[in-house]
Amino acid sequence: MSELGRLLAETRAAKELSLADVEKATRIRQKYLAAFEQGDWASLPRGTIARGFLRIYADFLGLDPGEIVQRYAQESGDVSDETLIAEIGKPRLVDYRPAEIELMDIRRDLGWVRWVVAICLIGAVAAAGWWFMGQQSTAVMLSALNPTRTPTNTPSATPTPWIITATPTAEARAAMKATPTSDLLPLPTPTVPPTLTPTPRPTATPEVVTRIAVEIRADQRSWLRVTVDDVMVLEGTLEPGQSRAWEANASLRILTGNAGGIEMILNGESLGKMGTVGQVVERLWVVDQGQVQERTATPGAPRPSPTPTPAG
Repeated sequence: MSELGRLLAETRAAKELSLADVEKATRIRQKYLAAFEQGDWASLPRGTIARGFLRIYADFLGLDPGEIVQRYAQESGDVSDETLIAEIGKPRLVDYRPAEIELMDIRRDLGWVRWVVAICLIGAVAAAGWWFMGQQSTAVMLSALNPTRTPTNTPSATPTPWIITATPTAEARAAMKATPTSDLLPLPTPTVPPTLTPTPRPTATPEVVTRIAVEIRADQRSWLRVTVDDVMVLEGTLEPGQSRAWEANASLRILTGNAGGIEMILNGESLGKMGTVGQVVERLWVVDQGQVQERTATPGAPRPSPTPTPAG
């Protein structure tokens, strides 16, 4: 990068401007701005065009245009006033069109609009004249058929108001009274609806429960002690995936050392986990007046399950 290009790029960066911002403000294409900053003199038009672009760019950045143009002449060697023009079959070196602007011949594009407006105006004037002439002809024909008479101003008499008071006779008053007859307008006999006696709904009788059915499912390794009707039926460890089930007539007590690994199902209804992982929980259910109720478990020594005596 040349010294001139570095100066231009650093000044633009200090102002936090992109090449797109400079192109939008100066109308100089980004490829020429980049060529100035990179010292790519071969990509620039030579002569007055390049120096004109550089003056505009320097003035936009707040630099001295004369000093910048002098540096450009020293570094690029471009001191002539000629501008290279592209030869036939070669790309142009300079694109003089403003960025993103298309030119058109306004007079040629708007010529047909003038003709359309003129034709519309002529048609409107002709229609108005035709309507006016029709109105005049109609008025003349009506005048010939119905000649207008000259009105004579005759003073009009003031009308005398008439006040008529009608006094009804006794016969008229008797006739005005309507005497309803049952033959002309029979009245329906009202029917008294029967009294509705509400039928009492049968009272739902609570289901009487005579047993406690519990199913234990383990999804973690858990220690258990199960007491059915005050008899210990299990004291040991359940592995993940194992399950056990018991039925009791009076009471059922469960003690576990890992409540988060045990799921309980009481009389067909899931109670979820007994607690959290590693928590020691003891729960007690009893049958009281035909219903299964949970009671606060108090520590007690359950009777061990009877050991069967072998015969012989």
